[in-house]
Amino acid sequence: MSERESIIKHHWRAFFSGSALSLTRLLTGFVRIKYVALVLGTAGVGFLSQATQLQLLGISIASLSLAVGIINRMGALGDKRDYERRMLSTAFTAQITVASAMLLLAVASPARLTIALFGRDTPLSSFGISSFEVLAVVFSVPLSVVASGYLEGVFFGGGRYDLYVKASIWATVSGFVSTLAMIWFWRLPGAFWSIFASSALLLTAFLVFVRRIRPYSHLFRFGFDLSEANALVRFSIVMLVSGALVPLARLWIQRDVIVRYGPDSNGLLQVPLAITAYYTPFLTNALWGRLHPTITRVGASPEGRRELTAALRVTATLSAAAIAAILFLKDVLVPLAYSRAFVPATNLLPAELVGDYFYFIALTFSVYALGLSRLRVYLAGWIGYSVIALLGSLYLVRHIGIVGVPIGYGISAVAACGVSLVWFLGNTDEDTARTCVIVAAGLAVSAIQAWLAWTDRLQILQGVIVAGTATAAALSLWRASVGPSTKATTVP
Repeated sequence: MSERESIIKHHWRAFFSGSALSLTRLLTGFVRIKYVALVLGTAGVGFLSQATQLQLLGISIASLSLAVGIINRMGALGDKRDYERRMLSTAFTAQITVASAMLLLAVASPARLTIALFGRDTPLSSFGISSFEVLAVVFSVPLSVVASGYLEGVFFGGGRYDLYVKASIWATVSGFVSTLAMIWFWRLPGAFWSIFASSALLLTAFLVFVRRIRPYSHLFRFGFDLSEANALVRFSIVMLVSGALVPLARLWIQRDVIVRYGPDSNGLLQVPLAITAYYTPFLTNALWGRLHPTITRVGASPEGRRELTAALRVTATLSAAAIAAILFLKDVLVPLAYSRAFVPATNLLPAELVGDYFYFIALTFSVYALGLSRLRVYLAGWIGYSVIALLGSLYLVRHIGIVGVPIGYGISAVAACGVSLVWFLGNTDEDTARTCVIVAAGLAVSAIQAWLAWTDRLQILQGVIVAGTATAAALSLWRASVGPSTKATTVP
């Protein structure tokens, strides 16, 4: 087996390593979406989506995106527990301070926050929503920040991904049950409060498992060390800006949709966005679990280049297979996952999923740049992607309706992918040509399937495309899995 095939094998392993948690989230999310759609309808889904984006934006800001810095610093400090304690207290203090300031601002002016979220003339009272429910979402932010923005970094930095998976699965299941119960009893207001309850359950699960890594007295201390702050902030600024831009753009765009077309249209818009959110982790496990840490270790070396091309091949193969399958089954998946009221959203999926293909290819280069600590490149890429998506979506929404949102994001993904491939072709090696052929083939499959799905034609051909891409992915997996045995028999 060649070294290239060995690397691809490791990428496949990384793809499967995070699947237990991803599968749990997928299954509970599927049932949750179905339940919410049946009980709350398209308008309820539209309102709840805005609440979720508000929470994500709050977490991005209040966490200061310090988790990456915590992971790196814990690895660099090793057994120097005194230095680690100062670093952790600095991160914890900074996050709690920012989260508390956000709470004070929200409590001081809840009406303005509600208007910024849903628009001034949206009839919230007829749906049972008030500023009180919006504040419930805001109060969930500090809980999620401590869990996802702080303790998650401790799990990874302490080398206990297994404990993180267990805690996350417990939190996912318990949060799922509480969400169903609260929506059943209190309908849409209960859905808003379930965001707070899920955050509390996530923090509880993390607290139970994290004590196996470090004692509470080591983790929860107030203090601030300037040198440790400087070490953390290098990655923090980049991750903070890039992490906050996406939910901020989503909030802006979806508010425009609610104001112009109503909450029902925003509910339909959540279908393609949710489908993308649920299948994305299966395609990015290998990027974050294999590509990023390996590039951090080997840098811009020939080995690093081989990792990049292997990641591109796996990403292109998997994403094309997933996109082809979803588009072929869209008329079944949407009413199955939501309800018949959401069937018009199937018309949004072709544009959304073609844009996804470009996004996954560009993301591979983005992770590679982050692994090389090319932070300016990483930040510039995310800023450019978010700004183009925001402006493009806002313009297209006003001229062609809500389908303009996925098209706007697709345009930004095409731009990011184009810039990345220009760099790739400008820095060639012996595998560049073959890798580009695989990427181009994946694009052709995705584009052809999207066109057929858009025009609702040639169902048999769509099925053939799904079978072909699934076979290609399976053969790639099989080749990687049997590779070690072949190598073992040829080495004397």
